[in-house]
Amino acid sequence: MLRMVSQISSWLGGPKKGINCMLGGFILLLSFASDFSYPNINTYLTSYMRSTGYNPTLTYADFVFLSTTKVVLTGISMPFIGNWARKIGTRPSIAIGSAIYSLGFMLTYLTVKSWFLFAILSLSCHGIGFSFVYATAIGAAQSWFPPERKGLVGSVVVSGYGFGSLFWVPFQTVFVNPDNVQAVIDQDCVHIGTEQEEAKCDFYFVDKTMLERVPWMFFLLGVVYSIMGVMAVCLISDPEPKSRMKPHRRDQELLENLIEESPGKVAFSLTPLQVLRTPIFYQIWLGFFSISLTNGLMSNYSKTFGLTFINDDHYFAKVAVFLNILNGICRIVWGYNYDRLGFKHCFTVIGLTVTLVTSTLPLLPFIGPNTLAAKFCYGLWMSVLYAVFPGIYSIVAAAVTDAFGPAHYQANFGLLFSQSLAYCVVIMVLTKVSVIHALLGYTGMFLVAGVFGLVGLGAVSLLPTFLSSEVFRDQMHVKK
Repeated sequence: MLRMVSQISSWLGGPKKGINCMLGGFILLLSFASDFSYPNINTYLTSYMRSTGYNPTLTYADFVFLSTTKVVLTGISMPFIGNWARKIGTRPSIAIGSAIYSLGFMLTYLTVKSWFLFAILSLSCHGIGFSFVYATAIGAAQSWFPPERKGLVGSVVVSGYGFGSLFWVPFQTVFVNPDNVQAVIDQDCVHIGTEQEEAKCDFYFVDKTMLERVPWMFFLLGVVYSIMGVMAVCLISDPEPKSRMKPHRRDQELLENLIEESPGKVAFSLTPLQVLRTPIFYQIWLGFFSISLTNGLMSNYSKTFGLTFINDDHYFAKVAVFLNILNGICRIVWGYNYDRLGFKHCFTVIGLTVTLVTSTLPLLPFIGPNTLAAKFCYGLWMSVLYAVFPGIYSIVAAAVTDAFGPAHYQANFGLLFSQSLAYCVVIMVLTKVSVIHALLGYTGMFLVAGVFGLVGLGAVSLLPTFLSSEVFRDQMHVKK
């Protein structure tokens, strides 16, 4: 095992402590990946809360308030928390973020039994915790390795976020619904008894024995997340100043080689205020937004959309396992591609694929309800999406350092994450403005996402192939 770690560290060009840091970041983001299980959580939480007597009219569409609150908190807080995290240090930031996140899930054991608002508050703690740990973990891992590996190293850490639901969706399904109890059509649906029944009416779980397990699911997830957070705190660290380090001889050689390869070269870094004055920021922001919108729709509605023509809970759990294998692997692949192809070319492939596949999702229900062909096509469409769109997080994580420099990484990354506020507004308009939601439905939502995909492609097409903060050195009146 130690020999394998040594070989990996040698290939990546960094010390073994860097491998530990990368592993710790992977474990940390693995625990934070619960939002990729939101489609699954939506069906259980909404069905349970409808049965408590406090929220009888709650619907799957209302889950967007929870996911939106989480994302809005992240978008608002990340620039400020990112700057604070840089000051208090890597390990304290990760400890604080992990504690907020895991406690939020444990508290949901209580809040899910009451008003939906309280469940929103406890589960959206995820957004605050995320702001403490996400960019911090990526930046810490990248700092141990040479610049030409930043895409790959960052993507390995980010892949934990993709692989997360590989564990969380099966855990949730096996714990809550081990007997594959089927959902039942909403008897209050205005379209029940009509030809539009299957397409327009939602299906909810009503089995009491099954629903009683839902609160305990949140508590157990919180306990597991807290354990993984402790592991991450132990593994993640920053490189120490050379004068204070007493590393293993091989680690010392790797560090010396790294210094010799780039003597006297210090990348120019932009402050957050300077970043906001660059057109490149807004071009990356638009591209990030266009792909994140599809991510937001899939995170909230992929399963509920699928339930309109496939009523098989265990089928969705199996599909979710495969999708999250792709989710994790593709992040590493796209990080590797970034180091060779640059942001522009990687985004073009991702954007074209996501736009085309998302725009054709409305065709799937026409294949026929609960047919083998419908299941195959749903799985194929979702697989293609999850093989490309999560890659945006890997290439953006690397692009922030290249385009704006490493010194203010967390805060600058947080500025780009403000795009999450915009896509939340779009999703809220599509789902909660009754006139628009009734007019568009799932078909309109996916077509709108396709249009924004084209906007993102147009913005990124104007970027240079490879990003570099050095182009701003003279513009910002800084001497070489």
